[in-house]
Amino acid sequence: MTRSRVTAFCPGHISGYFLPVIHDDPTRSGSIGAGIVISEGVRITAEKSDTSSVRIFQTDRTGQPYKIPDTSPVLLDLMKYMQVTASLQTTCHLPIGAGYGMSAAALLGTVHALNVLYNLGLCTPDCARIAHRIEVKHRCGLGDVAACQGGGYVIRKTPGPDGEIIRKSDTRPLYALTIRPIRTSSVLSSPDLMKRIAMAFPKKIPESLEDIMTLSREFAEVSGLIPDEIMPVLSACDDAHIPASMTMLGCGVFALGREAEAVLRRFGDVFRLRIAHGGPAILYGEYQS
Repeated sequence: MTRSRVTAFCPGHISGYFLPVIHDDPTRSGSIGAGIVISEGVRITAEKSDTSSVRIFQTDRTGQPYKIPDTSPVLLDLMKYMQVTASLQTTCHLPIGAGYGMSAAALLGTVHALNVLYNLGLCTPDCARIAHRIEVKHRCGLGDVAACQGGGYVIRKTPGPDGEIIRKSDTRPLYALTIRPIRTSSVLSSPDLMKRIAMAFPKKIPESLEDIMTLSREFAEVSGLIPDEIMPVLSACDDAHIPASMTMLGCGVFALGREAEAVLRRFGDVFRLRIAHGGPAILYGEYQS
């Protein structure tokens, strides 16, 4: 009996603040910073196929999936790097390119699914290293894969999936609002923005989730990354004494605590999130004789 189809899930990640660490060797590139691994993520189904293909689905507010017309050069490149072919289907609820780490979740979840589908024998750290390499190559993120390896709110003290990462848990809900996506690669490729990000990076190591919220907001303001569209949302959160900051990198806001939902809802549809308990997981597989 061999597997013909495998489904995996990987949680997403909201980055609060970050500092790129770029090296010629992608395994030594990445970022440091802090963020929150979230309960929403990407579900990936990988099926054996003679050719590689990717179909991307997103669910609407009622949970019904609809197909996004684009394919994914990143996932196609991942399969080429792993020297396998498969038909991939990814499904997520949160918007793509909006600061929820959906690209990293798709990458890391796909590596785990392909590893099981083709019995590649990769260990968990090896899966993360492969996903991180492709993430860095395509500039669709620098630290999300490292964060998504496990759950909790995270402080990444050194770059890469093998770096020093502190994880802590918290049961309070988070709420998020998205106005529009921001192309991550456009920020990471801008020397001016990279200089401003370096200057804004906090010197303090956060000790709590409240610290992460505070430092994230300070970073967003000092770096000048906050789009005008979300300033009224942040101001409303401030007036209600709700910890809130910008989703990095997306034109949106994430806020802590139950009181945040009512405030954010005045500006649009709100996503209710939890802090994830763990990282990628294989959900099930189908077999053929």
